[in-house]
Amino acid sequence: MAVKRIVLPVDGSATAEAAARFAEDIARSEGEVVMVLGVVVPIGPTTDEAASVTAAIRQFMTEQVGTEAGRIRAAGIPAEEIVVEADSPHKGILQVAEDRQADVIVMGTHGRTGLVRAVIGSVADKVVRHSTVPVVLVPLKSEDRRD
Repeated sequence: MAVKRIVLPVDGSATAEAAARFAEDIARSEGEVVMVLGVVVPIGPTTDEAASVTAAIRQFMTEQVGTEAGRIRAAGIPAEEIVVEADSPHKGILQVAEDRQADVIVMGTHGRTGLVRAVIGSVADKVVRHSTVPVVLVPLKSEDRRD
């Protein structure tokens, strides 16, 4: 299978950075472009305060996407910056993969246990269960952990 279009969801975490390095390796060997993706989940119900929080989240995600895309480009690999709004992170990831005809989704796992894993790990789990393209989950090596 030729891998030309890679979706790389980012969120500023160490696991997303680990996934980015893996996506770079794939792109360097056979990829065409890494689509660096940030998903914004609007805060509801719609109020001025909620809109302000959502705008702050959008700004954060835009910065994260721009930073990671810049790193990837500095490595000589084409990178596209994408920030979308969706009802949930996994739905945004899956929609972009479908719309952009991705060949693979590369994303990090958080490597946590218990309740934190149940909440945070559920995004990767839902992407794996519902994706129509292959998903590569990249764990964070213990020496790279920040937590």
